[in-house]
Amino acid sequence: MEKLFKREDRETNVQNYNKIRSELKSGDLLFFSGDHWLSTLIRGRSRSAWSHMGIVVKLEQMDRIFLVESVLGNGVRMVPMSNVFTDYDGNYKPYVGRVAWARHKSLSQDEIKVRIIKEFCLDNLTKQYDNWEYFRIAWRTLLGSKELFHDDKYTCSEFVWEAFKSAGITLPKERGYFISPGAFWRLDDVEMKGIMI
Repeated sequence: MEKLFKREDRETNVQNYNKIRSELKSGDLLFFSGDHWLSTLIRGRSRSAWSHMGIVVKLEQMDRIFLVESVLGNGVRMVPMSNVFTDYDGNYKPYVGRVAWARHKSLSQDEIKVRIIKEFCLDNLTKQYDNWEYFRIAWRTLLGSKELFHDDKYTCSEFVWEAFKSAGITLPKERGYFISPGAFWRLDDVEMKGIMI
């Protein structure tokens, strides 16, 4: 990725975000590639550059754009989109890693599905992170089971999967055993719009 998309400094990333801000839409996807140990594990297991993802929610009446994501330690949270570039973890630093912006093609012209995804995101704020899902993935992999466990807790990918499912959009599972950012990224219906960091 580094060869295709060179890294920019913080100020340039903020300027680039400000240039494309008006193009972001509710339901857009952000894909993250971090350096956390869990990120490395997810990237390796899913054979993908991406280890985390979230959904863009735009509140047009207030001219505000947010990232809704499920993160370890917090669960489902909503943060101002600009924080990805300036204060991602509350330490006045941008996200450490790469961030890509993409859009599912079926959302380009379907405002009803966009609204349903947006409502799902807002209705599920503060749901817990699914800490046990990684153990269940290992167990399913060993047993060859493709049955997913459903509860009211979400990993980042489970959250996106459920949000899109609520709008009638089926997203794939990784080799049938788990849900990952890489499985979504590889979809023909997901169009990369740009690398943000």
